[in-house]
Amino acid sequence: MKNYPDLHKKTVLITGATDGIGKELARMFAQTGCHLILHGRNPDKLNKAVTEISEDSSRQNIQTVIADFSSLNQVRKMAEDVISNTEQLDILINNAGLYPDEKVITEDGFEQTLQVNYISPFLLTMSLLPLLDGKKPSKIVNLSSIGHRFVWHNLRDPQSKFFWRWVAYCRSKLLMIPFTRELSEQLNKKDITANSIHPGLIRTKLIRFLPVSWGVSVQSGASTVFDLATNPNYDSVTGKYLEKYKIVQPSLIARSTRLQKSLWRVSLCWAGLTIPKAVITPGKTTSQNGR
Repeated sequence: MKNYPDLHKKTVLITGATDGIGKELARMFAQTGCHLILHGRNPDKLNKAVTEISEDSSRQNIQTVIADFSSLNQVRKMAEDVISNTEQLDILINNAGLYPDEKVITEDGFEQTLQVNYISPFLLTMSLLPLLDGKKPSKIVNLSSIGHRFVWHNLRDPQSKFFWRWVAYCRSKLLMIPFTRELSEQLNKKDITANSIHPGLIRTKLIRFLPVSWGVSVQSGASTVFDLATNPNYDSVTGKYLEKYKIVQPSLIARSTRLQKSLWRVSLCWAGLTIPKAVITPGKTTSQNGR
């Protein structure tokens, strides 16, 4: 039986916890004694997942939050609910992801893959920074993908008229890397680390179009994320990108300082945000709505 760290004094939030890596991560964290908050879009699926995890771990106090990441208003409401019911957040894992069959424009006017996989996690993370900025060190883990290495990104045309779901997915995961790097810089001198990770090509519904032999198990992928979130060796590591338990260089565009700075400003505008000044280091870019 695997030895899990003792996290009974910590609070962990996992998005997209009803399937795949998110659900497996929830199983793992349920064994640590932490206060666990699980997010899902579908209430029935989320309740079913909680029941299964509770039975496996004998946990009866798992908190849930519902939000469809295709709606920024629902993400804002989710953040408000978490803040209202939680005193401190120690680990935030942005796992929720979408791989749609066709191009869909959300109620907010964004291509759905871009919004669910990037804009909504950006909005949620920024909204929860006050909870993460507590007395204890905290961690933000953003799930990216090795697929980021095969695409480019143009912020002037983020929703491109041409739609190919694989490209849309990889572009959304590409953006998680410069966002993480800039967030790490913005949180300078704070006890908050932010890192991005490719968990492996996981055999989940997101890659159902590929041969089974191409992927690794959900358990294997979840273990890489769990390690980044709980291993003390990463306590002071921030702004990095990992593959297979190792810190590696992302693609050239992913580590572009120009993209990193531009994306930060554009993302604030997309999300309609003002940076929490009490959290972000003074002297950094703190303009409203990216202007």
